[in-house]
Amino acid sequence: MTTPAAPPRSRYVDGLWHRLHPATPLLRGGIGLVAVLLYVASTFRERLVGLLFGLPDVGGDPVDEIGRHHLVGPATLIVLAVLLIGVGLFWLSWRTSEFRIDGSAVTVKYGVLLRRTRTAQLDRVQGVTIARPLLARILGAARVELDVAGQNANVRLEYLANAAAEDLRRDVLLLASGRREREGEPPTAEVAVLTETGTPVLTVTPGRAIGSVLLSETVVVLVVLAAVVLPVSVALGAGVPATASFVPLMIGSITVLVRRIGRNLRFAVVSTPDGVRIASGLVSTSTEALPPGRVHALRIEQPLLWRPAGWWRVSVNRAGHAAGRRNAEAERSLAPVATTAEVLALLPLLVPDLGDRRELVLAGLVGRGDGEDFTTAPKRARWLRPLAWRRTGFRMTDASVLARSGWLHRELVVVPDARMQSVSLRQGPLQRLLRVATVHPHVVTGPVNTRLGLIDVDRAEQLFTELALVGVGARRTDVSHRWGDVEPRP
Repeated sequence: MTTPAAPPRSRYVDGLWHRLHPATPLLRGGIGLVAVLLYVASTFRERLVGLLFGLPDVGGDPVDEIGRHHLVGPATLIVLAVLLIGVGLFWLSWRTSEFRIDGSAVTVKYGVLLRRTRTAQLDRVQGVTIARPLLARILGAARVELDVAGQNANVRLEYLANAAAEDLRRDVLLLASGRREREGEPPTAEVAVLTETGTPVLTVTPGRAIGSVLLSETVVVLVVLAAVVLPVSVALGAGVPATASFVPLMIGSITVLVRRIGRNLRFAVVSTPDGVRIASGLVSTSTEALPPGRVHALRIEQPLLWRPAGWWRVSVNRAGHAAGRRNAEAERSLAPVATTAEVLALLPLLVPDLGDRRELVLAGLVGRGDGEDFTTAPKRARWLRPLAWRRTGFRMTDASVLARSGWLHRELVVVPDARMQSVSLRQGPLQRLLRVATVHPHVVTGPVNTRLGLIDVDRAEQLFTELALVGVGARRTDVSHRWGDVEPRP
């Protein structure tokens, strides 16, 4: 019997300190460098235009002033000194920035005058993102960010070579999975499996990327403003002020829409043995790995204008993506636009409990009434949601709870039992009058609202008790966050 080959080990997982990519200082200060170049170009633009088109030199630029006062020598020395100081500071910054990876954590040290150290415990890693801004792509470098549970707890490695970044991500996920090489034992087949090539689950085509943005709520609002507000303002004699105030809004909105289209044009989700991998970006690219057991809540939604095309948007709550992240949550959707078939293929990777429950998921996406044993809102609650009360309902499975809502804007929310942190029951004045209540399973902060509304008050009290009990039991037995542990821990 042939022993499976072990995956190549990264030279970084040795507990020793390692330096970052030599171009790190340049990449960190890239914006400053561009600003300096723009200032220089602006300062000498008259001289450059004159040289290109043979225009007469009218003088007055800094070069003429320096020559007139015989300060060419001192100015040259000052420029050389500034360059040497800048290069020296860049080199010192690179020399003092180090990182190491051992069996339990990733640690980064950086800073010249003010030294800082950040540590990411591997068992708290929620995902690993490799980002390649345009300048970094040109230089063959990448930024690695470890999403860690906690407020502002993420750890960045800026920057590593492309190959080193991929190796580092693989090893971090391997260690975070709970799998360890035991002394004196050969590598197992399971260890090798973690490096297999993934299977594509979702690929956003150019037509879908552009169409989903053109059919978004932002475009609808802009069209309404242009078609209604502006003509009415002109008719009332306020045309110029209204147009002036509308232009910045248009520019800002178009910028956001173009950026979203650019990100979606190369958006893909791949299934791998160590979770799902999300690739996005056209000019600046990003590849993010989401390990198993990191999804605290999931929402599948469908705006009204997407319904004829059968498109859906998938968003998640996870500990490393709490409020205050660098990018807006709207720009960090797990699947910005997916077909129904792609949603059905992606959902079991995020919530394994729903792997063979196709009819249940479809009932949550498009169903109404009590099909697939959904507990719907009582008829007396229709006064609170006249159009959507028949779609409002919930369903408990062996390992999660599903809540559907919305008539114009359909939504299905899934909360794994093991990720619930607490449960609350609330009842406002109108709800007390109609004898309904809201049960709220609490999870980490994110774009997904996990409230279960319009539940009969007696059933709500029963559900509150059930969720409290199953949440405690699920957390004790859940091992999905240590998907590679060959010896489950107590």
